[in-house]
Amino acid sequence: MIIVLPVRFAAHGGMAVQTTSLEMTDSGVRVLSPFHRPQPDELLTLQLYLPDAQPPAGAIGRMRGRNEAADSFWLDVVDAVRGVGARVEALVSLVGARLNRPTQQQEGYSPHRALPRYPVSLGVSIEAAKRLITANACNMSASGLFVRTGEEVEVGSVVSLWLELPDRDKPVAAQAKVVHSTAGGRSAMPWSEPGLGLQFIDGDDAFRARIDRHLARLAKRSR
Repeated sequence: MIIVLPVRFAAHGGMAVQTTSLEMTDSGVRVLSPFHRPQPDELLTLQLYLPDAQPPAGAIGRMRGRNEAADSFWLDVVDAVRGVGARVEALVSLVGARLNRPTQQQEGYSPHRALPRYPVSLGVSIEAAKRLITANACNMSASGLFVRTGEEVEVGSVVSLWLELPDRDKPVAAQAKVVHSTAGGRSAMPWSEPGLGLQFIDGDDAFRARIDRHLARLAKRSR
């Protein structure tokens, strides 16, 4: 089932990687990470940032022996902190219920979106195919953002980005995958604005901490 949320994984004694999921079941998660790939059957510590207002869910995952995708891999959950299984099952059930309610579909709504998305106005620089694109992020969540730009970037490509957060620090850097692209004013969607939907991949703990602090401020302001 398609469920997108932040995931942290690390091999024993290895580097921790902050990335995002592509799919989830109640027993495993497909992780988007084209540059950091574990060995087959390797055990990793996992943290799943579930949307239930609790601390990240801790677990042990095992790399599946066969992962044919070049930019992602499946991790089977082999052990979890008490209560984590029930939290994951609740999320999978929630998304499943959304998929069975097509009448609630609307522009900008996705039943697979697990985390809230907030309107923002943040400067962002994107390096794609040896081009540097300066644009503006107009909404974001813990797993990605939408950037308003007329520049075309191939869907599926991986880009480097630098996001300017209002914390008076240098721009936060990460990699991102282009998951969708819109061209404003198309006859099928005349209300849409041109831009790129980006999903975060392969960040570090400092990246996740700064993103989460900013989102916490946005959540507090929206309440």
